[in-house]
Amino acid sequence: MRCTERAYAKINLTLDVGAKRADGYHEITSVMQRISLWDTVTVERSTGCDSLLCSVPVTEDVNDNLCMKALRVFFTETAMESGGVSITLEKHIPTQAGLGGGSSDAAAVLLALRTLYAPRMTDMRLERLAEKLGSDVPFFIRGGTQLAAGRGEVLSPLPPLTDGWFVIVKPTESFSTPAMYRRLDEPGSVLVRNSRYMQDAVAANNVHAVAAELHNSFERVVPKDSSLRTIKDALRAQGALASLLSGSGSAVFGLFDTETAARAAVEALRPAWPEIFLARPV
Repeated sequence: MRCTERAYAKINLTLDVGAKRADGYHEITSVMQRISLWDTVTVERSTGCDSLLCSVPVTEDVNDNLCMKALRVFFTETAMESGGVSITLEKHIPTQAGLGGGSSDAAAVLLALRTLYAPRMTDMRLERLAEKLGSDVPFFIRGGTQLAAGRGEVLSPLPPLTDGWFVIVKPTESFSTPAMYRRLDEPGSVLVRNSRYMQDAVAANNVHAVAAELHNSFERVVPKDSSLRTIKDALRAQGALASLLSGSGSAVFGLFDTETAARAAVEALRPAWPEIFLARPV
């Protein structure tokens, strides 16, 4: 028996990072949006040892990969025996991009394991398992448009955003998430805004209002030699209503109001940034 899941990427329409908490995490508020860029995760019941086969090289010890951690969490928490599981991961979401690819892959493994081993498990329980893997993994169990709070695991559904097109550019540079958070901890680094207006814009499904409210705390602390500004200017020059760093980066997305404009931007910018993607909210 096997189950195949799409592991969708996300972007952060807003990301406000607050003070560091006693548990070492930061308090955040973010409007998160699932987008139509995805990895494909296939989980199969097999025999023998658990295994992971990935279309791109796994740089860390395979047992440290989030997909394998998801496997262990699922069977530990359900007290079930796997008997051997093979995971095949076809990667399309770029890594170290702020698009949540690793977390989404882990969520897809949990969803597939539920289908194969525990079809009566509730979404709520699956989200509790997802929390053990990372702050944004529960989002990928739900998907859609969500307001995330706490360290990112407290989710409130928002009306789905259906309008607009996103052009995502992944430059060759990558940002270390822990290093970006350390920069935010420096005095005077953070200016926290309110996501309330973005929630209103999403509820109205008004792409121009959404564009006006895009913001991300991490943009204030990107390295000085980053290509962020160059990419944002290039997206705006191609007709993007606005552009923003996603998560802690280094991917940047532009929001367009028509598919035609978005596709033209992809073709115009691909020579400079080959790792470029067109996506819709899903």
